[in-house]
Amino acid sequence: MDLIKEINEKYQALEAEIDKKLEKVHAEEAKLERQNERLAEKSAIVQSPKILSYEEALQRNANTLKSLEIAKARLRSRSTYSPVEKLLECALENYKKELATLMGKSSQANLDQEQQDHEENIYELVIQNVMEASSARKHGGESQHN
Repeated sequence: MDLIKEINEKYQALEAEIDKKLEKVHAEEAKLERQNERLAEKSAIVQSPKILSYEEALQRNANTLKSLEIAKARLRSRSTYSPVEKLLECALENYKKELATLMGKSSQANLDQEQQDHEENIYELVIQNVMEASSARKHGGESQHN
């Protein structure tokens, strides 16, 4: 009989432990449901759209259009060609070519360097001609005004 009594006590203790764990689980579930209800209530309140007056709507739309125009101008300025970019590219190519010659690369690098120098000289001549033409226009414009 003692053996059966011990087994019953053992299982009763396990059953009591499981009951306590179940109570904790039920309490957590109830707590979670209350939190979900509160969140649902808050989200329902937050989601109600604010009705703007006519003046407020005009101001909001004007601000939106202004910010869009600013963004458009930034994108446009970044996408336009800049002669500085060409100069930087030329300088980078010259640096690479000079580095290649210093490192003892093949004579092909020297030929490429000469070709690059020739192209750079052409580019500089074009820039010089443009500058001279613009200064001639300025001087011509000044003499016309005088």
